[in-house]
Amino acid sequence: MNIHPIFVHFPIALMTLYAIAELIRHKKLADTVYWFHVKAILVITGTLTAFLALSTGDDAEHLLKADLRPLINMHANFAAASTLIFGFIALIYLIVWIKKSELDQQLSKSLIGDMWKSISNIANYILKTSTIMIVLALIGLIAITITGGLGGAIVYGPNVDPIVGFIYHLFF
Repeated sequence: MNIHPIFVHFPIALMTLYAIAELIRHKKLADTVYWFHVKAILVITGTLTAFLALSTGDDAEHLLKADLRPLINMHANFAAASTLIFGFIALIYLIVWIKKSELDQQLSKSLIGDMWKSISNIANYILKTSTIMIVLALIGLIAITITGGLGGAIVYGPNVDPIVGFIYHLFF
């Protein structure tokens, strides 16, 4: 039984919403207390569910025809790239979230205190540099769009709609 379609739509939705939220650069919204947490929850949850989608995708590969193998491999590569990109972003958010919590004091006083301070300062710098976050969000959004387009081509064929057709013909 192929359960991949059940799990694949959660990371697509969550990571797409995160990317859109990251691209919204309205000062009034960015200054709210909750905006950081909204984006963090979207990207962290999206990344966790992406790992589920990756594992169920690996299981689903054997159910498809052998002549689709190049398309499946390309889809799997973009899925892995999307997960890595959003995983890096999620890690940045998680580190900064910890830095804002009481756990930061404990980590700073522990054996790894100096390393934690360096890592958390780097993560905070990346998060505060809007250009880096915008570029990462755009690259992630492009990667997940290509992943979805190739997935659509696997299931419905390359000419199901103009976007899927365009993405398919970029690679095949």
